[in-house]
Amino acid sequence: MSAIHPTASDDPDAELVRACQAGGPEAERSFALLVDRHAGRIRRRAARILGSESEAEDVTQEVFVNVLRFLDRYRPDRPFGHWLSVVTLNACRVALRRRASRERRHEAFRTDPGHDSATEMAGDPLLREWLGRALDELPPLTRDCIRLRAIEGWTYRAIAKRHGLTVPATKMRVLRALRDLRGRYELQARRNAPPPRHTGAPAAPGPRIRAA
Repeated sequence: MSAIHPTASDDPDAELVRACQAGGPEAERSFALLVDRHAGRIRRRAARILGSESEAEDVTQEVFVNVLRFLDRYRPDRPFGHWLSVVTLNACRVALRRRASRERRHEAFRTDPGHDSATEMAGDPLLREWLGRALDELPPLTRDCIRLRAIEGWTYRAIAKRHGLTVPATKMRVLRALRDLRGRYELQARRNAPPPRHTGAPAAPGPRIRAA
């Protein structure tokens, strides 16, 4: 006996989907009803796949953003819930790829001799913004070594082979550049820091920093 698939007329979402596709005053309300109807199921499925409630929340939002973007591609020959499951699975795959990319970058920072400098730079949004500008000022070879190692997660051996360097020379180039960038940032931060509040006691003279 062949399996029986629900038709468009059996789909409880069909009317809401048509209203969303048609636009007009009912579209927003219909979309909100679809979200209320399916968000819990999507979140539970994403949590099972990802093993993370917080990532599942993010994926649920991404799914409905994608539904809005691509609803014109949906065809009612299969139930809307089936199409929504495909969109959810694709969003989970993207989330897993993002996670793997983050883990590769974190591992690169962890195994670097300059781990402390690199992780501090990665965790500070103001520092990241400054770092983007500072990297543009580095020699092209050094800039590319840092980009490949810290951002794209290449091994030192692969970077060395790409640029015709030895592995120790590549490590030293990255470490020195990270330390130099951190020192430059800290110097700028001291220069831009507000003056200390007067407490009634004379301030001790601090070290003089000669401008580079």
